[in-house]
Amino acid sequence: MKTHVPEHAVRVLKQFRVIFRAVKEHYRRVEKVTGLSGSHVWALAIIDANPRVRPGELTEALAIHQSTASNIIRHLVAEGYVVRDRNQSDARAFELSSTPAAKALLAKVPEPKIGVLVQALAEMPPASIHALEGQLDHVIARMGQPSEAPGAFQPLADL
Repeated sequence: MKTHVPEHAVRVLKQFRVIFRAVKEHYRRVEKVTGLSGSHVWALAIIDANPRVRPGELTEALAIHQSTASNIIRHLVAEGYVVRDRNQSDARAFELSSTPAAKALLAKVPEPKIGVLVQALAEMPPASIHALEGQLDHVIARMGQPSEAPGAFQPLADL
């Protein structure tokens, strides 16, 4: 064979495949149970756990672009899972809260509601996550991609 890929690189490639398959399977189960994408369910779980959360805070928590968050919010409001209310102290600002229908839906969602990869990363020790972040930055750079490429703000559930 003319093109040789080192065995250790192949092992890591297989690990990425396991991760991507697990993410895809989890989001498929979530969508089958709820009829919503994984990113919609994650947003709904955050809104439910943080009543009166502001859209900007939701955007930050989901690590997505503001326009993507706006689309998710609009969909959840249209489906009757979220209500938008004006902030009491700042009439220009909106706050989001879940509805009883959202609570009923979330009760059926397979755990973890935020997604298997996000949950796994959240449970890692800070030193490990910091080391992984550095190594992934290196991989991204070797692929010729900026670390803050537009894809960094696209939900995995939507890939």
